[in-house]
Amino acid sequence: MENLIENKKKLESFSDLIYPIHTEDFNENYWEKKVLHIQRDNSDFFSSLFSLEDLDKILEYSRPRGGSLRVVKSQQPLNASIYENQDGSLNLNQLYAAYADGYTIVINEVQRFWDPIKAFIQNIRQQLGHNLVGNLYLTPENEKALSPHYDAHDVFALQISGEKHWILYDDDNYKTPLLNSFQPIFQREQLTGAREITLKAGDIMYIPRGVPHEAYTTDKSSMHITFGVHPTQWVDFLTKSLTHLAQTNVELRRALPIGFLHSKQELFSADFELELMNIVQKMLTKENVEGALNIIEEEFRTKEQPKPDGHFAHLDKINRIDTQSYLQKREGVESKVVNHFTGARIIFQGNTIKGPSQLAATLEFISGQQKAFQVKDIPFISDENRLKLAKRLIRGGLLRIVE
Repeated sequence: MENLIENKKKLESFSDLIYPIHTEDFNENYWEKKVLHIQRDNSDFFSSLFSLEDLDKILEYSRPRGGSLRVVKSQQPLNASIYENQDGSLNLNQLYAAYADGYTIVINEVQRFWDPIKAFIQNIRQQLGHNLVGNLYLTPENEKALSPHYDAHDVFALQISGEKHWILYDDDNYKTPLLNSFQPIFQREQLTGAREITLKAGDIMYIPRGVPHEAYTTDKSSMHITFGVHPTQWVDFLTKSLTHLAQTNVELRRALPIGFLHSKQELFSADFELELMNIVQKMLTKENVEGALNIIEEEFRTKEQPKPDGHFAHLDKINRIDTQSYLQKREGVESKVVNHFTGARIIFQGNTIKGPSQLAATLEFISGQQKAFQVKDIPFISDENRLKLAKRLIRGGLLRIVE
């Protein structure tokens, strides 16, 4: 009974996702290395996250369209005009008919349409430090949606209901491809080392990017959700290092010579080759590494939106606050202050608020507050500027008003 209760708890963290595997074990032995299949013998493990009944609610009330909804069978998509009405609604009866005819229903970025999935993905995203996208697949019995292929991102497959059979192949020729690179479709004869795994409700499987695979159903239908991990790679880090260095190094900001694509002339003089070597060395200094990580973190934070929490109500009250008013950071919002020669910035989910460098200490105070504080507590600026800054941070989505 104790094990059942634990398995039915609300899913909140990466350790919940890979239970009973420990995070350290996963990072050392599986991440980007090999497939992991976790069998749980508990069909209710993901019941707090999503269910087959919830799918109808998404289709009826959220109306995913365009790139958010695909209907596909054996790699061939169904024309959207068959199941989309002119007013933007979905013709559910046509979707039912397509599913009965063997088509798989795919909802891309399903976290945009279902709060528990969004909250779970946001928590895992913060813990991993990599971006995540959730896609849902509902496949009828004895069918498959896609031919053998590999993904250019890592995948966690969560089996919500039914069963799905997977065939995984050797990845010797395709290991760890670049993110968003070309993803070929294979014939089975091109692949070797077939290994079969059956996912049952409550199970998960981790597939490193570059592992060729295919999936199909037999006498049971299947609904699974994939959490696609879109990682920050070392090539991204080096690119950001150059970007940060270019902010203070004019040589990196200069244009290549006019006509360089058509000219046989040498691009680099001996002096410039030496300068490039110096630039590479500067890329790896502690200061520049920290600058590159700040750029990556700013992009990471601003790409994610805060959880919906009725923030419009706080905007209605914004002109009634005074220095006695209490403020607090919105739930789940994390912030960081970066002070650069271009000015100070407070970075948080979905936004960046900028100000002069002398505002950095003030922003640091606000960023560090975990509980409610009064406007008058904001340090180092006048009451007039305290109110202006408070209103700006409420409008920008960082702070809310505490009654």
